[in-house]
Amino acid sequence: MKQSVVYIGIDVAKAHLDVAWAGTFRRLPNERSGHAALVRWIKQSAMPVQLICEASGGYEQALLESLEKSEVKVTLVQAVRVRQYARAAGILAKTDRIDAKVLAAFGSAMQPQPTSPLSAEQKRLRQYEAQRRHLGRILVAEENRLAQLSCSELRTLSGSLISKIKNQIKTLDRRIGELIAQDQTLCVKAQKLTAISGVGARTAALLLAQMPELGQLNRRQAAALAGLAPFNHDSGSIRGKRAIFGGRRALRSGLYMAALSAARFNPILSRFYQRLRAKGKPHKLALTAVMRKLLLALNHSLKPEPILA
Repeated sequence: MKQSVVYIGIDVAKAHLDVAWAGTFRRLPNERSGHAALVRWIKQSAMPVQLICEASGGYEQALLESLEKSEVKVTLVQAVRVRQYARAAGILAKTDRIDAKVLAAFGSAMQPQPTSPLSAEQKRLRQYEAQRRHLGRILVAEENRLAQLSCSELRTLSGSLISKIKNQIKTLDRRIGELIAQDQTLCVKAQKLTAISGVGARTAALLLAQMPELGQLNRRQAAALAGLAPFNHDSGSIRGKRAIFGGRRALRSGLYMAALSAARFNPILSRFYQRLRAKGKPHKLALTAVMRKLLLALNHSLKPEPILA
């Protein structure tokens, strides 16, 4: 007989954790003492326990590490999925206590798989890559602002800031490259990814950091995770246009740039793009199809090789 699982909802804030467990509610500080108290509390359960929480701008990271060390299963879910579940259940109000209860109910209803823990190298790579993207956005904003400045003093200050940002980006690129090169698993994966025309070191680092599941997914899962799976919008006799949505935004941005290159220089994807355009497909639609096809090729390249008898 399948063993039952107790689902516990945790709403994570900067200062505290709101925990809902089988009708019981408790607020704990979001710090080491609160994490330890939470682990002691849930260890009292005679049944298997699985915690459900949302990504909360990084405030959940210390909690996840503490639960991982204590071998407690936890699932990090997309906030939009939980919100849609709450609306379907008729729960329109939103407070920390309600959110925790909704997360627990979502876990019981959907029974999601636990989130696989990342290695120390993957965690560091994810932080480096996220900071690199952040600096990239700041650089574009500051360069755009510089173009609008007429005051020579302000232009000098802006130019100095731009120079510092570029230096930090170079440092991060070097650190990312060193980290991947020093870890055998990441290094092998990066080599397989960059072997595909159109995929450079930057895109490979993005995929390794933001999509560690790559190579373990089927075609539909990979496309959905990146937000590249087309969904139907049909009703009765009406056939609406299929559209993509959801998924991990950072992945789509990185794959978009890779697809632009692949549509020009990758022999297979370039012909695929040209066929779609010849059929009258709009540029963005054809490029989105290239993104999806490229992602599936990357996912396939990281699949474990079959063991020959």
